[in-house]
This record gives sequence, C-alpha cells and structure tokens, in this order.
Amino acid sequence: MDFRNVNSLNIRLNMLSGNLLPMTDRGSSFSLLWKLYGVLVWLIELILAICLTLGSIYVSTQKLLEDSLICFAVGGEVIFTLLRLYSCQDLVCQLIRQMNDILCTADESMKNIVRETLEPVKVPLMFYIVASLGAIIGWWGLPFIAILNKNVYCYEDYRVPVAFSKQPFSFGTFVLGDLFVLISTTYMFLKKVGADVYMIHLVLMMTAQYRYIAVKMAIFHEEEEHSDISTQNKYSSKTNRKKKKEIIALCRHYNALIDATCLLKRILSTNFSIIYVYSVFRFCFIGILISTIPSSTFLQGISVTFYAVGAAVQLYVLCSCVQQLLNASTEITDKAFHEEWYLVEISLKRTFMTIIMANNLECKLAKIENFNLSLPSYMTILNQSYSIALLFLRMK
Repeated sequence: MDFRNVNSLNIRLNMLSGNLLPMTDRGSSFSLLWKLYGVLVWLIELILAICLTLGSIYVSTQKLLEDSLICFAVGGEVIFTLLRLYSCQDLVCQLIRQMNDILCTADESMKNIVRETLEPVKVPLMFYIVASLGAIIGWWGLPFIAILNKNVYCYEDYRVPVAFSKQPFSFGTFVLGDLFVLISTTYMFLKKVGADVYMIHLVLMMTAQYRYIAVKMAIFHEEEEHSDISTQNKYSSKTNRKKKKEIIALCRHYNALIDATCLLKRILSTNFSIIYVYSVFRFCFIGILISTIPSSTFLQGISVTFYAVGAAVQLYVLCSCVQQLLNASTEITDKAFHEEWYLVEISLKRTFMTIIMANNLECKLAKIENFNLSLPSYMTILNQSYSIALLFLRMK
C-alpha cells in the first residue's frame, strides 16, 4: 500500500486532465508522451482564456452575466489552485514520502481504515463527474442544434462568447468554434475535478492516520483493562516493557503525523482560501443561471439543474473531508479516554496525558479563519453567493 495505488480515481483523473501532479515521492513520474499531452491541454485552455476575454468585450451585459462570468470563475480557480500545487511540488513529494514511509509498514488495521476513509467519497464524486459532464455537453450542444438554420453567426451565438474571428462569420467557423469551446470547457472541468480529487485524497490520507492512532490507542487501553480483570494484580515488568514499546511507537507515529500535517497545511492552506472565495462567485453565477430556467427550454433547464446539483455535491464533499480531518485530529484520545487508562503505571499515564493536551490542537488548514473550509462554511458560502447573485441580477 502506498499513496498512489490506494485511489485509482485519483490516478485516472490526474492523467486524463493533464494536471500530472506528483503521485510518487520522486516527483514527475510521467512519460514524455504524457507531458506533451499535458502541455497540449494547457495550450487549449490558454486559447480559450484569450478568446473568451476578447469575445466578452463585444456582448451584452446579460450574456456576460449568464454565460461568461461562470467560466472566468471556474477558470480562475483552476489556474490558481494548480499553480499553487505546482509551486509546492517539493513539499508534496516530501509529504508523499512521509506517507509512504508509514504505509509501507501498514498492518491490516491501517489498511482497513484507509479503505474505509476513502470509500465513502467515491460515489458522490462519481455523481459530480457524471452530472457535470452531462450538463456541460447538454448546455453547449442544445443551442448549437437550435440555431442551425441561420446563415451568419456572431459571438453571442456561442454558449460562451468567444472571438476566433471577426463577426459575423460563416457556419463552418461557428461549428469549429463551438466544437473547440465544448472540448476546452470539458478539459477545464476535468482539470478542476482532478485538482479537487487530488486535494481530497491528501486530506483523507491524513485523516486515516489520525483515525488509526485513535483506534490503536483505544485497543491498547482495552487490553490493559482485560488484563487487569483477569489477573487482579499489577502487571509484570515484562508486560510493562512491552506496553512501553507500544506506546512509544504510537507516539513516534503521532509525531510523524504532526510533521506531515504541517506540510499539508503549507501545501493546501492558500488553495482552500482561494477555493472559498471562488466558490462564492461560482455559486453566485450558478444562481444567475438558475434564474434563467423559466425562460429556457426544458432540456436547457435540466442541464443547468444537473450542473448546479453536481457543483453543490462537489463543494459539500470537499468541506466534509476537511471537517473529517478536523474532527479526527481532535478525537485521537476520545475512545481511549473511556477505557481504564488510569490502571497503567505512572509513566504511561503521563504519556497519555501529554497526548491529550496535544490533541487540543485543531488541524485547521486555511491561513485565514474566515476562509476556512468546513461543514459550517458550506452554508456560509451558499448564503454569501445568494446575496451577491441578487446584486448582479439587479444589474441586468
């Protein structure tokens, strides 16, 4: 078991999106062909960004609000998130190395906890991917079918206003442009979901280690309790030495985990603050899209609804995973505390009390308290998005 092979979805999305984020402690382990593919995907996104910026200048405010700004919000989040991960590549490799050092000696209990921690997010993430891809194809494909009877086209005929040539332009130019927009926006989505799944994987791998230490510590004190009941006397010196070795090993594991958590915070703290801010604007523009459903066709309304639901699920999963890490980092000694830990000898009691005091340190990943991702902040983001959406709708 290692960082790479425990999550096949993370591997596939990382390669398909062209993100090519580190999966091993050696840094880039991708072939030249995959690197060229990654460069090509970034080139497609760069062309989209330039053409979208130029096209948005020549369209109405309504078209800008309904179709352009959500692409700017998603694109901005993708660029800043990935650039931050690329700039921290050495730290990411160091973190992966520390995780692999722990996982290479994993017992069956740790393997089960890792699987149990990663498994619950797979279904909602797959729903998010399928729903959003279906919505993107429907959102860009339906207008294309609706305006095939025209002879000349302009920037507003695209789902998002892009400028590939001077307007008006021919049917052939429109078809090629619309196809490019569909491909580039699909890759933009894949880059976003690939980065999200990668960060979720980092967070959940750390969460699994906290849960493992909590389980081992509870088992340690449970064994003490059963041993005391059966013998009705003090432990032998041999047994005490064995218990000391076990608690020392747990403490070393815990110290290594705290170091790894500090690395994780350095890697993800800026990204989570960026995601918080961009999520507010992204859901704001999704709200504006939802407001157009009454005047849209049935299939267009379905596409918008699916995209909105998928985006809400994605943000909830991300906030939930960060919340799980926060909870796990402060609940290490909770299970063990309810066992008869006070029966052990004084030196082990002191060690346990030290861990309890260290356990009060919450694992908050965001640098700015107000921009921290968690379950409470999920509703805060939606409320703030709703308020800003109302302001934009008044501008229409």
